[in-house]
Amino acid sequence: MAEASTYTTIMQLFHDWEIHALILLSFVLQLFLFFSGGLRRRHSHMLLTIMIWLSYLSGDFIAAYALGHLSVNLPTTSTTDDNDHHKPAHQLTLLWAPFLLSHLGGQDTVTAFSLEDNELWLRHLLNLLGQACLVVYVLWKWAALAHYQLVIPAALLFIAGIIKYGERIWALKLGSQKGLRTSTSREAKKASLEVEDSENNVQAYQAIVRYAALHTERGLRDIFAGRKLFDMDEQTLEKFGEASGDVQTVFKRVEIELSIMYDGFFTKSRVIQTMPGAILWCVSLASTVVAFVLYVKMMMTSSADAEKTEKEYKRSRVDAAITYILFIGAFCLEACSFFMVMMSPWEWPFLEARAGWCHALLTRVAWPIFARIQPETKSWWSNSMGQYNLFSSTRSMSAQDRRKWSSTILLMAKKMAGVFGASELWKKISNTKHAQVTREIKELIHDSLGHEWGSPKPISVPGAYRLLLTLPFERALLMLHLWTDVVVHKAAKSTMMMSSSGDGRPLVDVATQEEDQEAARRRRLVDTCKMLSEYMLYLLVEHPDMLPVSTNVQDVLASRSDCVTGASSKDDFLDIFTSGDLDFPDWIFLRDHKAVLEDQGGIQAEVERLEQVWVRMLVYAAGKCRPEEHARRLSTGGELITLVWLLMAHQGLGDVQNSVGLIRDGISRRHLFDFEEEVLSRTNLTDSAPKEEEELTTANLT
Repeated sequence: MAEASTYTTIMQLFHDWEIHALILLSFVLQLFLFFSGGLRRRHSHMLLTIMIWLSYLSGDFIAAYALGHLSVNLPTTSTTDDNDHHKPAHQLTLLWAPFLLSHLGGQDTVTAFSLEDNELWLRHLLNLLGQACLVVYVLWKWAALAHYQLVIPAALLFIAGIIKYGERIWALKLGSQKGLRTSTSREAKKASLEVEDSENNVQAYQAIVRYAALHTERGLRDIFAGRKLFDMDEQTLEKFGEASGDVQTVFKRVEIELSIMYDGFFTKSRVIQTMPGAILWCVSLASTVVAFVLYVKMMMTSSADAEKTEKEYKRSRVDAAITYILFIGAFCLEACSFFMVMMSPWEWPFLEARAGWCHALLTRVAWPIFARIQPETKSWWSNSMGQYNLFSSTRSMSAQDRRKWSSTILLMAKKMAGVFGASELWKKISNTKHAQVTREIKELIHDSLGHEWGSPKPISVPGAYRLLLTLPFERALLMLHLWTDVVVHKAAKSTMMMSSSGDGRPLVDVATQEEDQEAARRRRLVDTCKMLSEYMLYLLVEHPDMLPVSTNVQDVLASRSDCVTGASSKDDFLDIFTSGDLDFPDWIFLRDHKAVLEDQGGIQAEVERLEQVWVRMLVYAAGKCRPEEHARRLSTGGELITLVWLLMAHQGLGDVQNSVGLIRDGISRRHLFDFEEEVLSRTNLTDSAPKEEEELTTANLT
C-alpha cells in the first residue's frame, strides 16, 4: 500500500507540474538556440553541432507537445470546486499557448539547421496552420468561460506568435533554391547606385564590408543559385568581377560575402531587412508590449483578492513567475535580435546608403560598435581546415593520444560504435583533426589564381606526373597523398640530420641569421605541403560530394588502406609500392619518380613542387564543386575550398564561367599543369622560329 501511495503521489506531482516543466524547457531551448545559432558560422566543433541539432529538433517537438497538452487539458467549467482540477489558479496557462507558437517560430539566428530545411518550407506552413488552429481553439474555450480579461492579451500574443512563425516560413522560402533564383533585391540595387560615386577606397575595412553588402550581394545569390556569370546582367557582373587587391583584402572580402550568404540561408536576416519584414517586426513587438501592460494591470488588480486558499496562491505565484519570465525573455530576445541585425555586415551599409539624419546617426553609432565586436583581425568563418592522414589512420593509437585519453575509454567508445553500426563514423571522428589556415596557404592560393580575369598560373611538372594526373581524381588524390606523406617524412628526417649532430648538439655553435631563416622556410614549406595534402584527403573522406569523384570513394579508400596496413613504416610502405607487386597501376608513378629521393636536393625540390601541385589540386576541385555543397558547409564553420571557389568565381574561373582542367584536354578553357617535355618542346619551337625566318629571308634575297 505504501508503494502504491508513493507512486500515486509522484504521478500527481508530475501531472500538476508537467506543463510548467514543458514551458520552461521550451524557453530554455529557445535561449540556447538564439545564442548558439550564430556560432555555427565560425566554429566547426562536432559537439556544438550536435547540441544545436538536438535543441533544434527537440525545441519544435516540445513546443508542439506542450501546445497539445494545453489544448487537451482545457477547463470545462468556471467553478472553483476542489474536485475540479482546473482551478482559477491555472488561468494564466491561457497566455502560454501563444508563447509556444512564438517558440515554434524559432529564433532569428537559426531558422534552418541544414540547407534541406529550407526546401521544406511548405511543411512548416502546414504546421503553422495546424498549431494556429490549436491556439484559436484554446482561446475560444477560455472565452466561452467569460475570461475576457485574459483572452485579450492572449489574442495580442497570438498575433505576435503568428508573425514570428510566418517570418520563419518566409525565411525558409527565401533560402530555398527556388526562392534564391526568383527573389530580387531592389534595395540593394538602389543603395548601390547611391553610393557608387562615393566609393573610392576599397582597401579599408569599412569599405570592404560596404562593398560586399551593396555591390556583390546580387552576384552572390546568382552563383549560389547555380547561375553562370554570363547569365548575370552587365552591372551585376561588372561589380562582382572586381576582385583585385592584396591577399588580406580579397580573403576578407570573401569571408564577409560568405557570412552574408550564411545569414540568407540559415537566419531571418533577409526577412527583417525588408520593409514588410520590418513592419511585421514592429507589429509583433507592439503586440507583445500591449499584452504585457494588460497582464501587469490584471495582476495588480487580482493581487487584492484574499479569498484564495494557500495551495492555490502558491500555484498562482508560480504561474505568474513563469509568465513574467516568458514576457521578459521575449523582450530580451527581441532586443538582442535587433542588435545583432544592426551589427550584421548586411544592414549598416544600407543605413549609410539611405538618406536622412536618422540613418546617418544610426550609422555613426553602428560602425564603431561593429568594428569593436567584429574587428578586421577576427575571422568570419572557422578559419580551419580538416586534417586526415591515411597512413596514421591505419596505425595504432599514438603515445600522445594515450596520454590525452584513457585507452579503456577509447576502446569502449569504439565497441559502442560497432554495436550501433557506426564503426566507420567513429574511425573518421577519431582520426580527424583541424589546423588553422595559415597566411602562407592564402598566399599560395592567391598566387595560383593569377591577378587577371580568368588567368590561373599553370606549373611545369615532370613527365612521371602524366599518368597520375590522367587517373580518376579520387585515385590521383590518394596516390598523391601517400607520395606526399613519404616525401615529407624524408624531408623531415633530412632536416633533422642536417640541423644536429649524432650526439644531439648543434653542428655549429652560432648559426647565421640566413641559415635560421632558410631552416624556418623549409619547415613552413613542409608544414604547408602536409596540411594541404591532409586537407584534400579529409574532403575525400568526410565530404566526397565536394570533390569531382567518379566512383565509390569508400571502395577506393578500403583498397589503399589495406596496402598501407601491410607496411610497418613509411620507408617500408615506399618499398612495397615500388616493388611492382601491386595489382593496380597507380604504383607506376612511384616507381618512375622514386629517384628524386636519392639526394637531399631532390627531396627539397620535390617538396616545393608538391606544394604547388596540391594548391592546384585544390583549385581544380573547387571549380568543379556544386554551389549547393558550398552552401551546405556554411552552417558548420565553412570550408577552405568554398573560399577558393568564390575567389575563382570573382575571376571568372571554374564551372561558373571558364572551366579549369588539370591538363590540356581540349575541353577546359584553362589548365593547371604542363609537362616539362612539352614546355621544352614549345620553347625550342619558339627559339627556332627566328632562325628559320632568317634563313628563309636570306634565301629569298639570294
